[in-house]
Amino acid sequence: MIADRPAPGPPRPWSFPKFDRREIAGGRVLTCHLPGKPLAVIDLVADAGAVTEPTGKEGVAEIVVRALSEGAGSYDAYGFAVAGERLGATWRSQTDWDSLRCGFEVPVADLVGAAELLAAAVREPHLDEPSLLRVRDERVDEIRLDQSQPGPRASAAFAAAVWAAGCRYAVPDGGTADSVSDLTPDDVRAFHAARLRPGAVTLIVVGDLDTVDVDAAARAVFAGWAGGEAASTTPAPPTTTADGGRVIVVDRPGSVQSMLYAGHDAPNRRTPDYVPMTTMALVLGGMFNSRLNYRLREDKGYSYGAFGSFDTRRDAGVFTARSAVQTEVTAPALADAVAEIRTMHESGATETELEQARSYRAGVFPINFAGPGAVASGLAELVVHGLADDHYDRLRQDVLDVELDAVNAAAAQRLRPDDLVAVVVGDASAVADELRATGLGPVEVLTDED
Repeated sequence: MIADRPAPGPPRPWSFPKFDRREIAGGRVLTCHLPGKPLAVIDLVADAGAVTEPTGKEGVAEIVVRALSEGAGSYDAYGFAVAGERLGATWRSQTDWDSLRCGFEVPVADLVGAAELLAAAVREPHLDEPSLLRVRDERVDEIRLDQSQPGPRASAAFAAAVWAAGCRYAVPDGGTADSVSDLTPDDVRAFHAARLRPGAVTLIVVGDLDTVDVDAAARAVFAGWAGGEAASTTPAPPTTTADGGRVIVVDRPGSVQSMLYAGHDAPNRRTPDYVPMTTMALVLGGMFNSRLNYRLREDKGYSYGAFGSFDTRRDAGVFTARSAVQTEVTAPALADAVAEIRTMHESGATETELEQARSYRAGVFPINFAGPGAVASGLAELVVHGLADDHYDRLRQDVLDVELDAVNAAAAQRLRPDDLVAVVVGDASAVADELRATGLGPVEVLTDED
């Protein structure tokens, strides 16, 4: 039996797995050998995220990525699934603000076969009208279901409040029910033709590659693929509606809980103070012992959890503090969250808090990049954001070296408590008057008709 908790030891040495950048059959390829990993990942990363969608076609990238496996090359949808199963392969596909990604997790012995199937999906998808209409309609139903839930509803209302009308960030990256409903099969085919081109994609291969013919896998994807670079897109600079604090209540009559969002726009992923800014966010709302979680969960008992973080994208980002609370404590919970943000902005973190954040963040690096899938995702981030090959090694060291003055300078510059947009999804009849009494800004109530 010991009376005192043991002190943590120094961080163990760690480095991101070594990888190579190559050009094979005219295509960009990143390969990473992970000895002893019997499952490999082969992913294609395309410059085809939500920000590249034409105005009025929000959500088309998501339809494209879902339709790629609905029949390609010589396979119908069923045949494509069976071909993958015969390889022991699992299809992986997603879109986000800045990229479209698809590929397989597959036993290393069948990597070349998976590459051939991936090539069919991205180069020869059928994109037939019945399949596209079904995928589109399923997506619309999914969005409507999501928007019946307080979290997605708050996120969408927050984006629309922070970003100016016409800015792509004002609409969820997967589109809205209305924007997706309006998509035609020709819209989907046009986006695929414009964005999925050999000059706008990078192939990533990760696993135990000792016995794999990586060149053959890359040739299967790139050889004979015509089309060159993707159509040039220069998204309009993100514009915001920042004009002082305000509160938006999205009415959900009868709700016994309120979903709280509070935040504002933020810098992009390549901001020079990325490490101090995001380390500060850990202290504020990114760890279990963060200030927001302590205040709303441990001290006040308002919530099971409260969080705050920066979402940094290629062109801009957002800061958000988030929590779900009981209806009767909506106003004091929001006021307390805003007070914590203001205190961090004005007074910064303490050395003890910083040391905890440094230790936590440096410690999870090996966990965050455990396994081929996580390494492939990390490599994709390098591609999407144009980061250097030694980025993750330098990032971890920068985390360990970050000083309190830099963290507190980021708090002073990157948190703007006077510009906070607060969104509350809850019963307006029960919370609106108390929210007005907090003095956090004018309160606007939105109903389903708005």
